[in-house]
Amino acid sequence: MVKFAANQRKKYKRCACFYLLIFLILLVTGCSKSPNEISNEQEIQSITASVIEDARENCRLSNESDCSPIEIRKGKPENEEHADDFAGDVNTEDKSEKNITIPKLLNLTLACEAGWKCISKFEMAYRNSNCSFGEAERCKAGCQNDACIKTCTPGNLSCRKDALQICDDNGEGWKFYMNCAYGCENSSCMNSALQLNQTQNTTQPQNICNSTCFSITNFHYDAEGNECQAAFLNGEYVTFRNNCDYACDLTEWIISDDKDHTYVFPSFTIGVQEEFSLYSGSGTDSSSELYWNSPFYPCKAIWNNDGDTLYLKNQNGELIFSQNYT
Repeated sequence: MVKFAANQRKKYKRCACFYLLIFLILLVTGCSKSPNEISNEQEIQSITASVIEDARENCRLSNESDCSPIEIRKGKPENEEHADDFAGDVNTEDKSEKNITIPKLLNLTLACEAGWKCISKFEMAYRNSNCSFGEAERCKAGCQNDACIKTCTPGNLSCRKDALQICDDNGEGWKFYMNCAYGCENSSCMNSALQLNQTQNTTQPQNICNSTCFSITNFHYDAEGNECQAAFLNGEYVTFRNNCDYACDLTEWIISDDKDHTYVFPSFTIGVQEEFSLYSGSGTDSSSELYWNSPFYPCKAIWNNDGDTLYLKNQNGELIFSQNYT
């Protein structure tokens, strides 16, 4: 009996040691993550979600596919030797500071190709590398292939009757540069009366196309249909007459209204005592018919039925003639 009792005590001791070992293993495993580490991971997830949401709000493109995908990568601290010390500084007793440096760094990439982009037919804007848009600019001659359409080379000179004109800085049109006392030829002013006489046998009086040359014989501002639709636009037109005894070159002259709808004449001359009509819709230009090809949105109509004013300006922007109606 004594020997049996001794064997039983040994058996109990072995079982107690076995269960104690299991308890210690479970205790170590359960405490492998400190409260500080758990708090760090939760804060990283919260900051990551906030950064992604801010990036999405900053991308204001009409087409989300134009933005490159967001890539988030976890990196290592710059100084590996002090990584543990760095982690220990994250959870301090002072919780008043909201900007906490996380040892597991987040690298956020939201990339668009920076540069000027056409955002409408006559407007372009600068798109930043973060996909947001900044400065905007209007293109007088239209926007195409992410650039304003050029009609001339900036700084170039050309003759316009007895005036010298220069291409503007954007290459979108000509503007007045200077008057030539002895005439203009080959993109420069002639410098003496002798040079002028060499180019013309007799001195002709200067024919000035001023307000006395122009009158409107028909102002058909009511298209008598749905003027906002292209199909009815040519029912809206204005007919002009040249009352002078000499032709008037209207190339690059401008017609506008009270709402700054603008039409720029192509290469066009109205003969002595002749008429031409300017239609708001589309068609093929001729010596007696011109077409505005109205690009305006949402309504393509130009002239208001309840009253408007027509302004005719020369290529230098000087007002030559105007007429209103109510």
